[in-house]
Amino acid sequence: MPVEPPTGDALLPLLGRTVADGAVQAGLAQFARGLQPELDPDDEDSYVDWITINEIGLEFGFEDEGYVLGKDLDQRRLGVLLLTQLYFYGDTPRTQPFPYALPFGLEFDDDRAAVRAKLLAYEASRRSYVRDAWRLPKFTVVAAYRSDNGLLESVLCFVPASPRTPLPGAADRARPFTPDALAALFGQRWSSDVLRERLEPLGYVRVLPEVRAHHCADLRIHHGIEFTFAAGRKVPAADPLYPDAYALAGVTFYGPRVYDARQWAGALPFGLDFEDSQADIAAKIARRPDERLDMDRVGFVMWHLDAYTLRAEFSNIENKLLKVTIMAPGFWALSGASEHRTGDRRG
Repeated sequence: MPVEPPTGDALLPLLGRTVADGAVQAGLAQFARGLQPELDPDDEDSYVDWITINEIGLEFGFEDEGYVLGKDLDQRRLGVLLLTQLYFYGDTPRTQPFPYALPFGLEFDDDRAAVRAKLLAYEASRRSYVRDAWRLPKFTVVAAYRSDNGLLESVLCFVPASPRTPLPGAADRARPFTPDALAALFGQRWSSDVLRERLEPLGYVRVLPEVRAHHCADLRIHHGIEFTFAAGRKVPAADPLYPDAYALAGVTFYGPRVYDARQWAGALPFGLDFEDSQADIAAKIARRPDERLDMDRVGFVMWHLDAYTLRAEFSNIENKLLKVTIMAPGFWALSGASEHRTGDRRG
């Protein structure tokens, strides 16, 4: 009796299952010669391992369950690994094309219109930019296209990491910290009584040693916000009498699980939302960006406004806003950051 060839569709139900699941083990045996994932024992911050089979253009991505579920750090690397990513590659510099039927009836000869037609049932969830992304009930699908002919290059299916549970009172705590209120603090010295008092609801005083050592108040794990400091000579709003004293130069608001952050619970500039796509960002800030940079996985747009410089960074995989930074007017130019950027420019 002939054996049915394997298909990409047959692998999709494995997403979200543990590595010990019988069906996952069968998939690894069939496609990956039984190779098993393992987190790096010497890296406590390692939460993912990939098994890549280049000769058939297939990659299994496994992540620590505690990380996927957004548990606290002391609850990570204690449980099982979950299969959260399946990557089906075409003909790329490092892979042969996946030789079996792709999920959703897709083919590597499909152009963008054909791919969208085959996923028409999920059209309401589609976000498009460099890639197309669809949010299905159990996982997200991302289609990437070749730069030379526009045909399908790869298909990624993955289970997004869960948002971390907000701390009690997060919205009330964040409410006073509007972008304008924070911009009014630009130029304040890192140790000033003003910053100590204004930012204490976010636990600023507790991280003062970090600010002194690293010129950054990293509060993203608890509150989804980060404060950056720079020498006063680079922050026009700083006291010119103290050009070497570190002053508040920027504030970054983080989306859920961006660098493992809790989502910032307060307001964002121009009514931005972490669910916004690249098109949504452009619609809410209805003027051409002063700067724009697109790389393979991420990109950003930037506006130099009177009150602050606004930088919106987005994912070019999921096509959603990742984080928003406001900077003291003039700081971006004085910091030299604009002269040291690399990547692919688009539009």
